[in-house]
Amino acid sequence: MSKDAVARVRVEVVPSADLLTQLPMALDVPGAVSVTCLPHHGPARTVEAAVHLARLGYHTVPHLAARSIASQAELHSLLRQLQGAGVSELFLVAGDRRMSAGPYSWSGSLLEAIKAYSPGFSIGIAGYPEGHPQLSQEQLVSSLETKAPMASSLVTQMCFSAEAISQYLRTIRRNGMELPVWVGVPGPVSVKKLVSMGARLGVGRSLRLARRTGMAGALWRRGDFLNYDSARLIRDVHRELAGDPLFAGFHIYTFNDLVRLPGLLDSVPTLQQTTLSPTQRASPPFPAKI
Repeated sequence: MSKDAVARVRVEVVPSADLLTQLPMALDVPGAVSVTCLPHHGPARTVEAAVHLARLGYHTVPHLAARSIASQAELHSLLRQLQGAGVSELFLVAGDRRMSAGPYSWSGSLLEAIKAYSPGFSIGIAGYPEGHPQLSQEQLVSSLETKAPMASSLVTQMCFSAEAISQYLRTIRRNGMELPVWVGVPGPVSVKKLVSMGARLGVGRSLRLARRTGMAGALWRRGDFLNYDSARLIRDVHRELAGDPLFAGFHIYTFNDLVRLPGLLDSVPTLQQTTLSPTQRASPPFPAKI
């Protein structure tokens, strides 16, 4: 894969116990790595993994889940650790906890607190091409309008439809938002795992579409849960969005299934840099959900 293509892809990983040994076998430094923040792990584990990966030479983008942070003091401690490791980019989500552990009930309030602490952090926010299972479209639009002026980039939830992704970019552009968009696509993971996560992630419509088409449909009908072919989706998205100034690159949800990741990365089309309009905010090469 060309250096230009590498620079337009980042991979999302879970801070598992074996991540530091498994990732270098699948992704070379200085690749871009987005580190999740799950309720049962908590932000401290995410930050610890991000710091270690940064020291290995990766460009790390830790997720911070608003509802998992217990206090302003904890937030500031996490940010100081990241700054000490040279991490300058974050991705903010509300998180999957039902109740907030502290003062931050959604990513907007966390974003404001981080900007107040250090305006130098580049912050990514989430976009939902197919909506959110727990939020109305009006709530999603309002959330984006509130956060976009403080954000540096947007990452879309995993989606299986190039058409839905393209429509989403047209919609946010009509709404006056010009953040660079990282398009979320699944990595080479099993169909069974994708199905099990589909409802929670809010990607049911495009999953059903994938289910009815081609080999995926045949596998579903047979109950033969093999691996989803992400390369075709990546090629379709590339055809839809190549040249679009909002298209920053691909954000690959790996679910830590890293063995087949190098093969997928080799299939990513070279993405030529596009020119942003003067009104668009510049974004670092690897910019960082509600």
